[in-house]
Amino acid sequence: MATSFQPPPPPPPQKSKTLLWVLVGVGGFFLLIALVVVGGIAYVARNPAAFMTKVITAANPNVEVLSVDKGSQQVILRDKKTGKTYNITFDDVKKGRFSMQGSDGHSSFSIGGDAKIPAWVPDYPGSHPQAAFAAKGDEGESGTFTFKTSDSEAQVAKFYRDQFQSLNMHVTRESSTSGNGSAITAEDEAKNHTITAIVREDGSQTSVSVTYARGR
Repeated sequence: MATSFQPPPPPPPQKSKTLLWVLVGVGGFFLLIALVVVGGIAYVARNPAAFMTKVITAANPNVEVLSVDKGSQQVILRDKKTGKTYNITFDDVKKGRFSMQGSDGHSSFSIGGDAKIPAWVPDYPGSHPQAAFAAKGDEGESGTFTFKTSDSEAQVAKFYRDQFQSLNMHVTRESSTSGNGSAITAEDEAKNHTITAIVREDGSQTSVSVTYARGR
Protein backbone atom coordinates (compact mmCIF):
# COMPACT_ATOMS: atom_id res chain seq x y z
CA MET A 1 0.00 0.00 0.00
CA ALA A 2 1.37 3.39 -1.00
CA THR A 3 2.17 5.71 1.81
CA SER A 4 1.32 9.39 1.83
CA PHE A 5 4.01 11.34 0.02
CA GLN A 6 5.95 13.65 2.28
CA PRO A 7 8.58 15.43 0.16
CA PRO A 8 11.83 16.15 1.96
CA PRO A 9 12.66 19.79 2.57
CA PRO A 10 15.09 21.25 0.03
CA PRO A 11 18.66 21.34 1.29
CA PRO A 12 19.89 24.72 2.51
CA PRO A 13 22.00 26.59 -0.05
CA GLN A 14 25.70 25.97 0.48
CA LYS A 15 26.90 29.50 -0.15
CA SER A 16 23.84 31.75 -0.15
CA LYS A 17 22.85 33.67 2.97
CA THR A 18 19.91 35.38 1.28
CA LEU A 19 17.24 33.81 3.48
CA LEU A 20 19.23 34.72 6.57
CA TRP A 21 19.45 38.28 5.27
CA VAL A 22 15.71 38.40 4.70
CA LEU A 23 14.81 37.15 8.16
CA VAL A 24 17.34 39.02 10.29
CA GLY A 25 18.62 41.85 8.10
CA VAL A 26 16.35 44.38 9.78
CA GLY A 27 15.27 42.48 12.86
CA GLY A 28 13.21 39.54 11.68
CA PHE A 29 9.79 41.17 11.53
CA PHE A 30 9.43 40.82 7.75
CA LEU A 31 8.46 37.18 8.18
CA LEU A 32 5.66 38.16 10.55
CA ILE A 33 4.37 40.78 8.14
CA ALA A 34 4.50 38.38 5.22
CA LEU A 35 2.52 35.72 7.06
CA VAL A 36 -0.14 38.18 8.16
CA VAL A 37 -0.48 39.75 4.71
CA VAL A 38 -0.71 36.44 2.89
CA GLY A 39 -3.21 35.30 5.50
CA GLY A 40 -5.57 37.97 4.23
CA ILE A 41 -6.49 39.86 7.41
CA ALA A 42 -9.11 42.46 6.48
CA TYR A 43 -7.48 45.33 8.34
CA VAL A 44 -4.24 44.82 6.50
CA ALA A 45 -6.05 44.91 3.17
CA ARG A 46 -7.76 48.19 4.06
CA ASN A 47 -4.70 50.01 5.34
CA PRO A 48 -1.45 48.03 5.03
CA ALA A 49 0.80 51.04 5.62
CA ALA A 50 -0.80 51.81 8.99
CA PHE A 51 -0.62 48.16 9.98
CA MET A 52 3.03 48.03 8.93
CA THR A 53 3.91 50.98 11.14
CA LYS A 54 2.25 49.41 14.19
CA VAL A 55 3.97 46.06 13.67
CA ILE A 56 7.38 47.67 13.23
CA THR A 57 7.03 49.82 16.33
CA ALA A 58 5.96 46.87 18.44
CA ALA A 59 8.36 44.28 17.03
CA ASN A 60 11.69 46.01 16.68
CA PRO A 61 12.94 49.13 18.47
CA ASN A 62 16.05 49.12 16.23
CA VAL A 63 13.95 49.95 13.17
CA GLU A 64 12.28 53.30 12.70
CA VAL A 65 9.65 54.43 10.21
CA LEU A 66 10.91 57.38 8.18
CA SER A 67 7.78 57.95 6.12
CA VAL A 68 4.39 56.44 5.30
CA ASP A 69 2.59 57.20 2.04
CA LYS A 70 -1.02 56.11 2.41
CA GLY A 71 -1.77 56.84 -1.23
CA SER A 72 0.86 54.57 -2.73
CA GLN A 73 0.98 52.33 0.36
CA GLN A 74 4.74 52.66 0.64
CA VAL A 75 6.73 52.69 3.86
CA ILE A 76 10.38 53.73 4.18
CA LEU A 77 12.27 52.17 7.07
CA ARG A 78 15.73 52.66 8.52
CA ASP A 79 17.76 50.12 10.44
CA LYS A 80 19.29 52.16 13.29
CA LYS A 81 22.23 49.78 13.67
CA THR A 82 23.37 49.76 10.04
CA GLY A 83 21.86 53.00 8.74
CA LYS A 84 20.38 51.15 5.76
CA THR A 85 16.96 52.14 4.51
CA TYR A 86 14.28 49.89 3.01
CA ASN A 87 11.35 50.82 0.78
CA ILE A 88 8.40 48.48 1.31
CA THR A 89 5.57 48.44 -1.23
CA PHE A 90 2.25 46.59 -1.08
CA ASP A 91 1.37 46.11 -4.75
CA ASP A 92 -1.92 44.38 -4.02
CA VAL A 93 -2.34 43.28 -0.43
CA LYS A 94 -5.75 41.73 -1.04
CA LYS A 95 -4.01 39.21 -3.30
CA GLY A 96 -1.13 38.74 -0.91
CA ARG A 97 1.54 40.57 -2.91
CA PHE A 98 4.25 42.42 -1.06
CA SER A 99 7.70 43.68 -2.06
CA MET A 100 10.74 45.27 -0.44
CA GLN A 101 13.73 47.05 -1.97
CA GLY A 102 16.92 47.96 -0.13
CA SER A 103 18.54 51.38 -0.51
CA ASP A 104 21.61 49.76 -2.08
CA GLY A 105 19.54 48.66 -5.06
CA HIS A 106 20.82 45.09 -4.77
CA SER A 107 18.62 43.73 -1.98
CA SER A 108 15.00 42.82 -2.63
CA PHE A 109 12.28 40.59 -1.25
CA SER A 110 8.82 39.88 -2.64
CA ILE A 111 5.87 37.62 -1.95
CA GLY A 112 3.18 36.61 -4.43
CA GLY A 113 2.37 37.65 -7.97
CA ASP A 114 3.77 36.34 -11.25
CA ALA A 115 7.13 34.66 -10.74
CA LYS A 116 10.25 36.15 -12.33
CA ILE A 117 12.23 33.00 -12.89
CA PRO A 118 16.03 33.41 -13.13
CA ALA A 119 17.48 32.48 -16.52
CA TRP A 120 19.39 29.52 -15.06
CA VAL A 121 16.21 27.89 -13.67
CA PRO A 122 14.20 25.71 -16.11
CA ASP A 123 10.85 27.23 -17.11
CA TYR A 124 8.24 24.55 -17.75
CA PRO A 125 6.61 24.96 -21.21
CA GLY A 126 3.16 26.51 -21.14
CA SER A 127 3.19 27.10 -17.39
CA HIS A 128 2.17 30.27 -15.56
CA PRO A 129 4.35 30.26 -12.43
CA GLN A 130 3.23 32.10 -9.32
CA ALA A 131 5.81 33.28 -6.80
CA ALA A 132 5.64 32.03 -3.23
CA PHE A 133 8.60 34.27 -2.43
CA ALA A 134 11.76 35.60 -4.06
CA ALA A 135 14.80 37.22 -2.44
CA LYS A 136 18.02 38.69 -3.76
CA GLY A 137 21.00 40.13 -1.92
CA ASP A 138 24.75 40.54 -2.06
CA GLU A 139 25.28 36.87 -1.18
CA GLY A 140 22.98 35.50 -3.89
CA GLU A 141 19.34 34.83 -4.65
CA SER A 142 16.70 32.30 -3.71
CA GLY A 143 13.00 31.73 -4.17
CA THR A 144 10.08 29.38 -4.61
CA PHE A 145 7.40 29.35 -7.31
CA THR A 146 4.49 27.05 -8.08
CA PHE A 147 2.36 26.12 -11.07
CA LYS A 148 -0.12 23.51 -12.27
CA THR A 149 -0.18 21.64 -15.55
CA SER A 150 -2.38 19.06 -17.25
CA ASP A 151 0.74 17.00 -18.02
CA SER A 152 1.33 13.92 -15.93
CA GLU A 153 3.62 13.75 -12.92
CA ALA A 154 5.95 11.46 -14.90
CA GLN A 155 6.18 13.94 -17.80
CA VAL A 156 7.00 16.85 -15.51
CA ALA A 157 9.58 14.88 -13.52
CA LYS A 158 11.26 13.76 -16.76
CA PHE A 159 11.38 17.36 -17.98
CA TYR A 160 13.32 18.46 -14.90
CA ARG A 161 15.68 15.50 -15.02
CA ASP A 162 16.45 16.25 -18.68
CA GLN A 163 16.88 19.96 -18.00
CA PHE A 164 19.22 19.34 -15.09
CA GLN A 165 21.34 17.13 -17.31
CA SER A 166 21.49 19.74 -20.09
CA LEU A 167 22.53 22.37 -17.52
CA ASN A 168 25.32 20.09 -16.22
CA MET A 169 23.58 19.84 -12.86
CA HIS A 170 23.78 16.57 -10.95
CA VAL A 171 20.77 15.04 -9.24
CA THR A 172 21.81 14.71 -5.60
CA ARG A 173 18.54 13.52 -4.13
CA GLU A 174 15.37 11.95 -5.49
CA SER A 175 12.46 10.36 -3.68
CA SER A 176 9.09 9.10 -4.81
CA THR A 177 6.14 6.94 -3.88
CA SER A 178 3.96 4.94 -6.22
CA GLY A 179 1.50 7.21 -8.04
CA ASN A 180 1.87 10.04 -5.55
CA GLY A 181 4.72 12.26 -6.63
CA SER A 182 8.41 12.91 -6.55
CA ALA A 183 10.99 15.36 -5.29
CA ILE A 184 14.17 15.94 -7.29
CA THR A 185 17.13 18.02 -6.11
CA ALA A 186 20.06 18.95 -8.34
CA GLU A 187 23.13 21.15 -8.06
CA ASP A 188 26.07 22.16 -10.22
CA GLU A 189 29.64 20.96 -9.80
CA ALA A 190 30.63 24.01 -7.75
CA LYS A 191 27.56 23.58 -5.51
CA ASN A 192 26.71 27.18 -6.25
CA HIS A 193 23.33 26.56 -7.88
CA THR A 194 20.67 24.35 -6.30
CA ILE A 195 17.18 23.50 -7.58
CA THR A 196 14.52 21.29 -6.01
CA ALA A 197 11.38 20.36 -7.98
CA ILE A 198 8.51 18.78 -6.04
CA VAL A 199 5.96 17.23 -8.39
CA ARG A 200 2.70 15.63 -7.29
CA GLU A 201 -0.62 14.60 -8.76
CA ASP A 202 -3.49 16.89 -7.80
CA GLY A 203 -6.74 15.50 -9.11
CA SER A 204 -6.75 15.85 -12.88
CA GLN A 205 -3.71 18.14 -12.79
CA THR A 206 -0.12 18.04 -11.62
CA SER A 207 1.07 20.53 -9.01
CA VAL A 208 4.70 21.63 -9.09
CA SER A 209 6.74 23.58 -6.54
CA VAL A 210 10.26 24.68 -7.48
CA THR A 211 12.77 26.06 -4.97
CA TYR A 212 16.07 27.54 -6.17
CA ALA A 213 19.15 29.08 -4.57
CA ARG A 214 22.27 30.64 -6.01
CA GLY A 215 25.29 31.80 -4.06
CA ARG A 216 27.96 34.30 -5.11
